Amino acid sequence: MDANSQKAHFMRRASFGATVSELERPIKPKELLQTWLSDKSDKSAAIASLNIGAQAEGSELKIKERSQQTRKLGDWLLTQLVSAPNPLHERVTNFWRDHFTVSIRQVRFPQLILDYERRLRVNAFGDFQELLWSVTTSPAMLSYLNNAQNRVGNINENYSREVMELFTLGRGNYTETDIQEGARALTGWTIMANRVTVSINPIYVPRRHDPGVKNYLGRQGKLKAEDVVEILANHPSTAKTIATKLWTTFAYANPEPQIVQRLASTFTKSQRNIGAVVEAIFSSPEFYSPKAYRSHLKSPLYFVVGSLRQLQIKADYGKVLQSLRSLGQVPYNAPTVKGWAEDTGWLNAPSLLTRLNLAKLMTRDYAEDNGFGYSLELSSDQLFALLLDNQVDPVLRNAAKGLTNSEVASLILASPTYQLA
Repeated sequence: MDANSQKAHFMRRASFGATVSELERPIKPKELLQTWLSDKSDKSAAIASLNIGAQAEGSELKIKERSQQTRKLGDWLLTQLVSAPNPLHERVTNFWRDHFTVSIRQVRFPQLILDYERRLRVNAFGDFQELLWSVTTSPAMLSYLNNAQNRVGNINENYSREVMELFTLGRGNYTETDIQEGARALTGWTIMANRVTVSINPIYVPRRHDPGVKNYLGRQGKLKAEDVVEILANHPSTAKTIATKLWTTFAYANPEPQIVQRLASTFTKSQRNIGAVVEAIFSSPEFYSPKAYRSHLKSPLYFVVGSLRQLQIKADYGKVLQSLRSLGQVPYNAPTVKGWAEDTGWLNAPSLLTRLNLAKLMTRDYAEDNGFGYSLELSSDQLFALLLDNQVDPVLRNAAKGLTNSEVASLILASPTYQLA
């Protein structure tokens, strides 16, 4: 892999693909990585400007308001994904959205999703234990996996099960007794609306907590939610789970045992620092291996966001959300707690046909009826370099002869190689 291909590969994984100016800048991936990881800007500042407040249940007006708020949140989120100045932060935050799944279909209130987004963004590069605590006590997760209903005398095991199976340890590393005892320890937390501040907040209610002794993953005592989080965040199996999932997302699936062990060791030695693990991934020689290059099928979100970003396409994000809905992947609307399909899960005829149609739509001149506008003036060779690292099939190159700029862009977006990240 030559230097240009290495940089393009890095940008596809550390962001959603490079723009022309990013590829032309004389800055190496290692320098970009350090710049993005050391970024100390306020990761929640832009969220406050959305001004999405709590809404009461009931009337059609309130339901309409929630729908408007959901669209506003979607517009803002897509803006961040496409044009935020720290694309690595967007990629890692999106990783946590997929890992710690919540769905607006169950949570219903956009304000809770907005609060959840803030928690993920603030902790995206930080201490995994703090992130896990923030997720566990978020109104969105308390609602989505029913821990708000979990109380002494009426135990709900849903979050206790999923936090071990999907979020930390992985299957085979806990027992049914651990699920039950964990659920007891997690009692006490619920959500409450504050009519004065017009907000919905998490609250710990002591009388709802089971105060008895629990036996949980080898620890015994009068454990509470914070003890569960501390035990899980520091468990060796969690280090391996997070290492494996991060590597799979940013490099390739089924990492070799030595890679998992190396990253798990980084996780542990750095006191669960997520940024340290991310840095280790992008600094690994295996990251630039042939096995990693174009090894992922782009998800619908990646395909759309990457196309908009790389080609600097003007877009009505309301129309973009419609396109994502037709492709089957709207942010915060995953079908189950397991999140979205991976790679070949998106490889089906209807989805691919929709991508082909969308490639044509996104590269048209802007019109109100389609919501997209492409105006980047590049030659065919420049487009091949930008979107395909100049790895162009002769058939594709021949097919591009005589086509307009936008037609070549459409052809490339529809090509098999471009579907790979």
